[in-house]
Amino acid sequence: MRLKTLIFLAILSLITSSAEAGLKITCSLFPVYDFARAVTGGSANVHLLLKPGTEPHEYEPSPMDVKTLNDSDVFIFTGRHMEHWAGHLADTLTGTAIIDASENISLTDNDPHIWMDLEKAQAMIRNILEGLCRADPENREIYTANAESYCAKFSELDAKFSALPKDKVLVFAGEFSCGYFVRRYGFEYVSAFDGENEPGVRRLAEVIRYINAHHARFILSDLPIPPVTRSISEQTGAEILAFSTAHLVEDTSRTFLEIMTGNYENLTRVLND
Repeated sequence: MRLKTLIFLAILSLITSSAEAGLKITCSLFPVYDFARAVTGGSANVHLLLKPGTEPHEYEPSPMDVKTLNDSDVFIFTGRHMEHWAGHLADTLTGTAIIDASENISLTDNDPHIWMDLEKAQAMIRNILEGLCRADPENREIYTANAESYCAKFSELDAKFSALPKDKVLVFAGEFSCGYFVRRYGFEYVSAFDGENEPGVRRLAEVIRYINAHHARFILSDLPIPPVTRSISEQTGAEILAFSTAHLVEDTSRTFLEIMTGNYENLTRVLND
């Protein structure tokens, strides 16, 4: 028993030492966190700064968060339009490499949810790859191979979204952060929300009338599902289907591609109804 314990501790020590030898990477939101862990492939310590469910627009970093960033080798954030706090904080870090994942990616209407366009998501991955290669050139080949394999999966899912029929109008009843998605894949849509603003009584009535008039059986909603969405569902009988934008996830064990694949499956239910 003693020998088995010693062997286990030795193996654990090797694993821990190996992990500690890699880059210490801190990421702001889930999409860039997932992109970073895919590119590094387990060879780095990748940490998600915002706890699952934290609203990024209202987040204020704590002193402990600032310490975490100062102790990191790399800080990856989505972009200054999504995370004003991150941009300001990045300007104060001196010993930490900074990667703005949205660098050189054009925004539409100042909408920061660029990862919902899977072509732009790949551009974000390449920005992360370039930054990691600068920070850790010894692992360039590993990072590059991982990024290429990862982007190939994005291209496959991108093609599947593009091939979906476009003969139905999608009804979004949750916060609407899918502008890049509907533009990329050519969908017409109706939304209860104007961006992330709560709908007024008039807008709510218009959406309910639209659902009833067109006999829409499904409404799409980001997660977590807000009370307004549940109210629309109760008043119309339309079933709520999740369509996650992946920036407020509760379960970080699911990958971004798994989340988007779930979106594809729910969208297929709507379009094939």
